[in-house]
Amino acid sequence: MRRLLQLLGMVLAAGIAAMPAAAQEHDEPLLIALSTQRIEIDSSFAGTSLLLFGVTDVAGDVVVAVRGPEEPVVVRRKLRSVGVWVNRESIAFRNVPGYYFVAASSPLEKIAPAELLDRKQLGSERVLLEAIWFDTSGEADDFRAALHRDRERDSLYKSEPGVVEFIDERLFRTTIDLPAHVPTGEYLVEAMLMVDGDVLSTRTAALSIEKAGFSADVSTFARTDEALYGVIAIALALVAGWLGSFAFRKG
Repeated sequence: MRRLLQLLGMVLAAGIAAMPAAAQEHDEPLLIALSTQRIEIDSSFAGTSLLLFGVTDVAGDVVVAVRGPEEPVVVRRKLRSVGVWVNRESIAFRNVPGYYFVAASSPLEKIAPAELLDRKQLGSERVLLEAIWFDTSGEADDFRAALHRDRERDSLYKSEPGVVEFIDERLFRTTIDLPAHVPTGEYLVEAMLMVDGDVLSTRTAALSIEKAGFSADVSTFARTDEALYGVIAIALALVAGWLGSFAFRKG
C-alpha cells in the first residue's frame, strides 16, 4: 500500500510540475483524488472505508471535510404525562448533514483560529444547525446536543477528528470510514491546505452513495408508483398481522 501511495503521489506531483508556470502561479497548489467516487449499497452492506490521497507543493497543514446529503431534521423531546412518555416539544433544523467527517494533519486549534474553524464548520461541534421552527420553551442548544449525540451513536458524526497522514513532504492520505447505515445521496469531499492560519488552497471531489440490487429496485418502485406501493405495503402488513395472530392462537 505504501508503495502504491508513493506511486500515486509521483503521478500527482508530475501533474503539478507539468502545468505551465502561469497556471501554477494562479492555480491552487493542491491536488486530491479518491480511491472511488461511487459506492453501491445493498442488503448485505456492512460499512466500508475509502482512501483520499493528495499532493501539495507548499508546506502546510491539510484538513479534509466530508459532508453527506443534507435535509431538514425534526428533533423531539419526550416528557412524562399521566405516567406515559409522549413527544411534547420539538425543533426543526434546516439542511442537516446526514454524515459528517473531518480529518487534519495537526490539531484543528493549532492549524487555524477559532473564527475560521467556525466559518468553515470544521469539527462536528461546529456544524451549523439552524432552527427553522420551534415548539418548545426550552433551549435550542439542548436539541442540538441531542441531535449530535444521536448521530455520534450511529457513527455518522465523530467528536474527534481523523488523521491526515503525510507519507513524505508532499504526499498525504486519510481514510474515510462509512458506517453500515450511511445515508444514500451525494457527498462533498473538501480538502484545504492551511498555511499560517489561513486557507491557501481548496480542492473538492464528489462522492455518490447509491442503493443497488433488490433494495434499489424497491426504492425505485416506491418512487415511480407510490399508490401501488402503498397498497402492497398495507396488504403485506395485514397478512403479517394475520399470520402473527394465527401463530399466537395456535401456540
